[in-house]
Amino acid sequence: MIPLRPLGLGDVLGGAFTVFRRNARVLLLWSVLLSGVLGLLSTLASTFGQRAIQTRMVSALDGAGSGDTVVAGSITMWVLLSVGLPFLAYLGRAFLVAPVAADTGQRVLGRRATFRGLWALLAGRRWTVVRWLLLQLAAGAVLGILFLLVVVAVVSGLSSGDSGLAVFVLLVVLVLLGIGVLLAWLGTRFAFTVPTIALEGRGVFASAAQSWRLTRGAFWRTFGILLLVQVVFGFAVSIASFPLTIGAALAAGTFDPLGQTGASSGIGAGAAVAVVLGSLLAIAVQCITDVLSASITTFLTIDRRIRTEALDQRIIAHLETGVPADPYAPADPVARGAWSAGGPGPRPTWQQQPWQQQPWQQAGHEQQPWQQQSSPGSAWSAQAPDDRARPDQAPDGQARPDATPDGTA
Repeated sequence: MIPLRPLGLGDVLGGAFTVFRRNARVLLLWSVLLSGVLGLLSTLASTFGQRAIQTRMVSALDGAGSGDTVVAGSITMWVLLSVGLPFLAYLGRAFLVAPVAADTGQRVLGRRATFRGLWALLAGRRWTVVRWLLLQLAAGAVLGILFLLVVVAVVSGLSSGDSGLAVFVLLVVLVLLGIGVLLAWLGTRFAFTVPTIALEGRGVFASAAQSWRLTRGAFWRTFGILLLVQVVFGFAVSIASFPLTIGAALAAGTFDPLGQTGASSGIGAGAAVAVVLGSLLAIAVQCITDVLSASITTFLTIDRRIRTEALDQRIIAHLETGVPADPYAPADPVARGAWSAGGPGPRPTWQQQPWQQQPWQQAGHEQQPWQQQSSPGSAWSAQAPDDRARPDQAPDGQARPDATPDGTA
């Protein structure tokens, strides 16, 4: 699946596509259940919610209701639609990392897992992933409250019309930039938490600490690869959704040109069909990219463990001898020598681990006499070069009786 050495960007991307290709049906089923369904519901709720906001604002401008109440309700609904729904969809995709990480780990060992097999591999670890997601939800709620307070402050500044409006706008920009930088930093430092839970079985805080340790000294590399993957996959989703969105809009105009179906509720059947059809291709591509992103994150985790914990050596020992039984189990950091950027150079020297010793070494036996010779047919092969018997000497150093004066037999 991957070369058992520190991984480059090509190794990570190639391994992710290979994992998806060899177990696409199982991984897509997980992705549809966790990412596709939530994505479709989020798209429908966001689309129709935006329509409801527009209707409320139009009614407020027409004087049909209290302006302050309409504005407050519209702002609350807009925050929920803009922040809450995408965040819930993000949590679903975050949980998808766990089964994809488990499948990726098994693929590295040359094994293939089924849907139920992945569920069994996550036994005892599923609730740990849920607790981590709930912790993220709490952190997101705190940031959402902060964002809401900033929005309320801006609205108050706009309604008062005093000279401090520029200060409010500058404050909003600084707060949004600060939140963005904080999310990018924390997201990168804790990016390996879910793969660590799925592969190592650590607890929530132990997995977060492990992710923090693995990204130490590799923050910019991890951030750059994850950002590149998100940008490329996001562009692919937008490109895939554009043609079907246009086609769905044309179909909606054909079957419901005046939007009269369900006009009393403000949501026409043609509009609902158009939204669903326009979202199908985008959601399908999103399911694929979510699996690839999760597999790339897992390979980055494995790469950092190879570089800091000699995970490649444990995997080799497991494949050859079966020891250790679980190569992904938590391990202590191992100091390894310099490596030429994952190139084909010589491997660094390692301190022999207990699971790398031969059975006779583990039992404390002495070296056997036959192990002192490099070739079994040579009686002097274990001697130093200067002590080897010459052709005119017997093995004990005496002159051979059949030797000629010039030293030949």
